[in-house]
Amino acid sequence: MKSKLALLALLAASTSLLAEPPQPQTDLRKTLSAATKDNKLAFILLGRPACGNCNATKKMISEGQIGVAAAEFVMGDLNVDDAKTNADFMRKYGKEKWGDTLPFVVVTDSHGKALANSSGYRKAEDWNTLLAEAKAKAGAKSPGAPGTTSNWPFKTPPKP
Repeated sequence: MKSKLALLALLAASTSLLAEPPQPQTDLRKTLSAATKDNKLAFILLGRPACGNCNATKKMISEGQIGVAAAEFVMGDLNVDDAKTNADFMRKYGKEKWGDTLPFVVVTDSHGKALANSSGYRKAEDWNTLLAEAKAKAGAKSPGAPGTTSNWPFKTPPKP
């Protein structure tokens, strides 16, 4: 299973090199609303402008090292120092398991449900593995999956 996730992460990274990153939103509600409207995953980063880890993650996205492409994702770039923004994020995702280092990142389905999360500095391959896990969870909700009516645009990953 881990080798399949690594392969998915590598595939996501290689296709993202040619893909345009999404234009970041700075408001959680607008980010989630856009994800719902466009039926896309959301990559939400809660950090601060002076955070080295946050800026490194955003740089990897803008350089295409992390597979957060506008065709598949809406991106939220939220400021932890804004009291309302931080409160909105923690109200929605505060029960997730976080470390104690920024950025706090959550990947959601198109309805704002957390699929994967992480915190702190990560290498591009680690972020791409996280994205592959989220896509695999989202893919389980693809058309034809029992009990769903989703029109999710991603194919369900092959079964092992």
